[in-house]
Amino acid sequence: MDDKKACSEQRETERVVSLISSQDPEKMEPNRSWSDLQPEILSLILSNLFFWDSSNFNASCRSWKSICPPFPSPTGSLLSKLPYLMTLNGSNCKFFQPLCNKMYQKEILELKNARIRFSKYSWLLMSHGESSMFFFHPFTMVKIELPDLPTRNWFQNICFLSRPTSSDCMVIGISSHTPEWIEFCIIKRGEDKWTYQDMGTSIHFIISDASPELYNGKLYCLGEAGNLGVLDLSNNIGWTSWEVGSKPLSRSSCYKFRQSFMVKCDDGMLVVCVTHEDRRVLVEKCYLLEMFWEDVESLGDKMVFVSHGASLLEDAVEKGMANKIYFPKFHGKSGVYYSLDTEMYHSILGKYSCRTSFNLAEQLSCTWINDIKYSSNSLSTVQKW
Repeated sequence: MDDKKACSEQRETERVVSLISSQDPEKMEPNRSWSDLQPEILSLILSNLFFWDSSNFNASCRSWKSICPPFPSPTGSLLSKLPYLMTLNGSNCKFFQPLCNKMYQKEILELKNARIRFSKYSWLLMSHGESSMFFFHPFTMVKIELPDLPTRNWFQNICFLSRPTSSDCMVIGISSHTPEWIEFCIIKRGEDKWTYQDMGTSIHFIISDASPELYNGKLYCLGEAGNLGVLDLSNNIGWTSWEVGSKPLSRSSCYKFRQSFMVKCDDGMLVVCVTHEDRRVLVEKCYLLEMFWEDVESLGDKMVFVSHGASLLEDAVEKGMANKIYFPKFHGKSGVYYSLDTEMYHSILGKYSCRTSFNLAEQLSCTWINDIKYSSNSLSTVQKW
């Protein structure tokens, strides 16, 4: 994979050099302005600038103001190291890049009136109507249709564990309509029907809307009470092994949570919660070996991107992005992040800041998506499950 990435970056470098070299110096005017550079070259330069630098870039002159970074970002560029927030409304897909606060649009008719349920490896898991589910890659335009569900699509949470094109891919739907029972629905690559199983639990558990996370062969699910349910996939017992941890979030008894998000970290799970009454943001980490919860006051040089389709923990590509949580929220045309340093929401563009999120616009059908690659495909192709 590293060799392929290196080759891709080398090709991109050669392309930029070729563009610059194509401008014959003998035909160029001695006093030619920087504003006369080809838009494609300027666009590639812009894809390697942090927000404040990109703002200065756009303010340099009138012709540069209209320049946008290429989408998707060139491999190896600064923008390619960060995820995009994808939102879906009908068939209108929007891709927001927080580093430069830019929005891109793409019409994808195959996604019309579908709902984003989960995403990973740049693949979307979509539901449509009461029984239809399918995978879709929004850049290669590949669609993989799953067998119809035998009953209504009632999953409170659903995920897949590996690339949909891999032989070991499985999809797991989860529902817990009563605290005493949880229902799993699973389908493996190549199977033509879903399998259901109900399991009782001695500890009450209602699954939250936080996306499940796979860690060392176990699927961890966050409950509304702040406890973790564990589906063991690492032994011969299979996916029928289920247990609920008795230790909930340390602050779950003090607050009622409106939203919760979970993302895998070094040796445990990082959970971001938004309280119901004052929209306060709380961050805790669960050390899985001891099932011990600890308050998190700083992310260090990390940043978190949260959504119900997928949440990601990434290294900060710039110092100004560290120790921040990027929500699928907007203040006008500006994206919004929450700073653990100031304990406030801030707009990426402008000087807006507030301790609550009541006046922010929230995106519902959305997900963070990374590992975006170039593709010349414009027509959808369908593959078999």
